[in-house]
Amino acid sequence: MPKLTPMQTDLLREVTNVGAGHAATALAQLAGARISIDVPKVWIAPLLQIVERASTDGEDVVVVSMRVLGDLVGQILFVMRAASAARLLDILLRRPAGTSTINGTMERSGLQETGNILASSFLNALARWMGKILLPSVPTVAIDKSDAVTRQVRGHDQDAVLAVETAFLMGDDSATAERITGVFVFLLEGPSLEAILTALRVR
Repeated sequence: MPKLTPMQTDLLREVTNVGAGHAATALAQLAGARISIDVPKVWIAPLLQIVERASTDGEDVVVVSMRVLGDLVGQILFVMRAASAARLLDILLRRPAGTSTINGTMERSGLQETGNILASSFLNALARWMGKILLPSVPTVAIDKSDAVTRQVRGHDQDAVLAVETAFLMGDDSATAERITGVFVFLLEGPSLEAILTALRVR
């Protein structure tokens, strides 16, 4: 399993921080509220370990999934706890806290749009940095237990995959802002992960 060096981790954190910043700006405009970001955490691990870290035992997780198209090939997931996804919908749909579910048609559409904004922001930042073309497909939403989600992504359960955890801060004061955390998972096929690591080594 490949491991990130401290320098690779710092470079990836810098790139994903740019993507997260653009996503936060877009979500803030959608929500009509102030949204900032925490410094992303970057690591490589098996998929199940990553999904379990982003979930709570016995509870559903929400996974927004998109294919990566262009110069790198694979899939990108955005994984959130169900409660975090519902709270994010409250904010984006401008509803009172605790009123959103995650199963309605409008709510799923909101999660798809959120995933599209997030994935596009991250992929654009990564594409500019690598000098490549990276585009997300139309997103789909799955709601299930962490082990069931992992089984749905065949061939990746034991593989090393790249994960980026970020927290969106809701409020004007970062010290007291509400934190909503999610994890991006890059399921890159063939030489695509190695292409990113190679780019990190030559910079």
